[in-house]
Amino acid sequence: MNETASLRARAEIDLAALRANVRALRERASGAQLMAVVKSDGYGHGAVPCARAAREAGATWLGTATPHEALALRAAGLDGRIMCWLWTPGGPWREAVEADIDVSVSAMWALREVVAAATAAD
Repeated sequence: MNETASLRARAEIDLAALRANVRALRERASGAQLMAVVKSDGYGHGAVPCARAAREAGATWLGTATPHEALALRAAGLDGRIMCWLWTPGGPWREAVEADIDVSVSAMWALREVVAAATAAD
């Protein structure tokens, strides 16, 4: 075994525990919508499996940082509300609009891009 391999950290996510946590939050906030944030590949635990588990347990929204992350969830077959909140100029905004992804806008240049994307979308 190579020396650096023994120094690597490894984390495993217990999807049953994730589902239990989402259910517990849903019980404590009955009537409210719940967003499970799975940005940065589910914080390194796999965005798609975490998103699926959260949805199964009642999460009504999924949150991602970037449109690329949100589009990856759509490509994996996840439906329902998905929101992304970080903008980069020239990002895949038309694709996000066409994939029914909610986006936030925090600057005028971003508003101009999202309006253009929404206008150009099918």
